[in-house]
Amino acid sequence: MKRYIISALFIAAVFALGACGSPEGKVLSNIETFEEDTAPALTEAIQSIIDREAEMTVLFNEAVTDEELADFKDSKSPLYENLKERKDLAAGLSETEEELTGMSEEFVSADVSESEELTKEQTQKLADSAEQLEKSIKSIREGYADISSAETSFFEALGGGDADYNTMRDGMDEINTLHDEVKGHYGAVNEQLQAFESAGNEVKYALGEETQGEGAVQSDSDAAAEGETELLYTVDPGTSQIVPSSDNADPAAVLITIDDAPDESAVEMAHTLKELDAPAIFFVNGMLIESGEGQEKLKEIYELGFEIGNHTYNHFNLQQLTPEDTALEIVDTNDLIEEVTGERPVFFRAPFGVNSEASIEIAEEEGMTVMN
Repeated sequence: MKRYIISALFIAAVFALGACGSPEGKVLSNIETFEEDTAPALTEAIQSIIDREAEMTVLFNEAVTDEELADFKDSKSPLYENLKERKDLAAGLSETEEELTGMSEEFVSADVSESEELTKEQTQKLADSAEQLEKSIKSIREGYADISSAETSFFEALGGGDADYNTMRDGMDEINTLHDEVKGHYGAVNEQLQAFESAGNEVKYALGEETQGEGAVQSDSDAAAEGETELLYTVDPGTSQIVPSSDNADPAAVLITIDDAPDESAVEMAHTLKELDAPAIFFVNGMLIESGEGQEKLKEIYELGFEIGNHTYNHFNLQQLTPEDTALEIVDTNDLIEEVTGERPVFFRAPFGVNSEASIEIAEEEGMTVMN
């Protein structure tokens, strides 16, 4: 593996922006709120709904095997309790909608006309991403209201005493159709979370352009050989943080990483970083290098001397996938990257910073260091 001297960023300047309440600071603050609070809470809520949907399948199958259909007649049965929990979780998404609406408005109103770091196009991209995400969440919430109503009517019909085959067939068809519509919105949310993450990375990169410093970093699996670059930093396996491993290390240093590569900005970023002599890790999505154009972008970034990391194939929330699908997301991406660059990645970063037991195990089997 290549060993790099990694340019570190002194982020005091960025902190100063936030402290003085400048437009740049407010934009950055909203990005951090989204990454640290909004996105994790959203993915957790949706995952909770999905988990309870799986529980409902079990409860429903148990209920229909009872000749008395007792659970359908009892509004306090586990069946109805599960329905209420899912309804409440979906209704609670309205708080996230409000947060995103507020963020979008603040991004639009941010006056960056005199900023040397940010452009209106960048803040508008954030606003658009937040707005689209808010619309998808609203569709999930409203779709689940329809699901709850349909399931309630269906359960009551099954418990009414005169249910027949047509009652079961028609009810299941209606509910499955509604669930399929909501699942489509789940996919849209994943795409929009990725779009916001990409737009946020672009802004954070812009705000850090004028900072500088120096340090070194390596994968845990890539020990420094005698006579080569001194190992100054390692990745803490417990926290995925970059930590000093030498007295010569600068504690103020940070590692530059770019997610969702190679998107439309990745090659430009790579050339700028190269000019600044500031190596970085570009974390790649497999879906972005399926095409010849995407592979050429990746090859260009790699040949500029940058480390290439694995950011999964489709940028899904890994906690929502089976271990088998998780393996495909990670291993297929490594295979495709190796086809283009000739090297398999040694760093792995999960989308949204959300790992699962399976993703950590598979990354380790692939010889990769897990980073967040």
